[in-house]
Amino acid sequence: MKQTFLAAAAAALLSFGAAQAQEVGVTATEILLGEVQPMSGPASLIGKAGAAGSKLAIAEINAAGGINGRKLRAIYEDDGYVPSRSVSAVKKLIDSDKVFALTGTTGSSHMVAMLPTIEEAKIPTIVHMAPNPAIVNPRRPTVFMIGPDYDLAGYVPMRYMVDKLAMKGGKFGILYQDDDFGKALLAGYQKAMKEFGLASVAEIPFKRGAKDFSAEVLTLKDKGVTGVYLGTLTTESAAVMSEFRRLDMKVTIATLWAGQLPAAVKLAAPAGYPYLIPDYYASNYDPAGQQLMELAKKHLSADDYANFNRYTVSGYVGTKVLAEGIKRCGAAVTRACVVDQLNKLQNFGTAGLTGPISFNNPKAQAVLPIKLFQTDPASATVKSLTDFIAY
Repeated sequence: MKQTFLAAAAAALLSFGAAQAQEVGVTATEILLGEVQPMSGPASLIGKAGAAGSKLAIAEINAAGGINGRKLRAIYEDDGYVPSRSVSAVKKLIDSDKVFALTGTTGSSHMVAMLPTIEEAKIPTIVHMAPNPAIVNPRRPTVFMIGPDYDLAGYVPMRYMVDKLAMKGGKFGILYQDDDFGKALLAGYQKAMKEFGLASVAEIPFKRGAKDFSAEVLTLKDKGVTGVYLGTLTTESAAVMSEFRRLDMKVTIATLWAGQLPAAVKLAAPAGYPYLIPDYYASNYDPAGQQLMELAKKHLSADDYANFNRYTVSGYVGTKVLAEGIKRCGAAVTRACVVDQLNKLQNFGTAGLTGPISFNNPKAQAVLPIKLFQTDPASATVKSLTDFIAY
């Protein structure tokens, strides 16, 4: 009888150990994470910064002893901002590297391209860089998105022009990329036009990767625009503003969150326009951003620290959120448990880097409040115009 009991107990222990060993990306001492980032190509400023934020969060967590005795480690894959490479990269992380979860998920259309692979693998995934309604609609059970939809990026600064800059009688225009990302910005812009009865005189699409905007800017000038939204990235925004200055246009400019990158601000500074930037992450010049930069000096290499920008905040916050889900699972870390805990997440604080983060809603999307910033071309810096405001 005793031998039977011992045999049964031994079998149970072996079964438990086998079950534990089968959880992908988790060992007794380590949890392996994966990131797909555009660390080369036109969006490398974004990808390198996002990876640096993840490295910062991991270094901080590991320096404090890890999570319930396990250290975090991440593998970073570069997709060059090309959707087909994004898919190849995520398949490598899941199938070959056997990562436990994904914390870096590159651009908007790239993330959508990766979704079938992510869904099939049922892998916990934090989207923190490029929010897109298509990511969470329909709901993907293991995918969690931080940030409002892009349409708010197109809406908030136009509303500010009306409410605070007395531009209700102005003429407005928008340049937008001819893809889902650009169309979302256009939708937010059009919402502001309709809500406030504004005159939209030019809505101009452009191809991704465009460098010459002379024809588009000339159209805006001919239409007499006084307020314009630039659905552009870093170098594109600077190129457009350079054309504005060459044509001596008197115009109030807004762009999306990438416009607050230090490199973008410096590139655009010679044109002399103090443009508006909505964002749901703190800037390098906010107290919370400054505090994170001090932490980065302690934990990051010189190269990673040099890449610090709002996407570093993004990568840091996304990784900290995933780490919270892992922490709440205790010693028995499984993908199912982490997904369950993230579904329950409510008002997770980020020390002023964002508003409170909650996933306990039908889309598992943290629709964060937005702060409006403005550049100072003379000093090539950014200042806050508002606090974080929910819209």
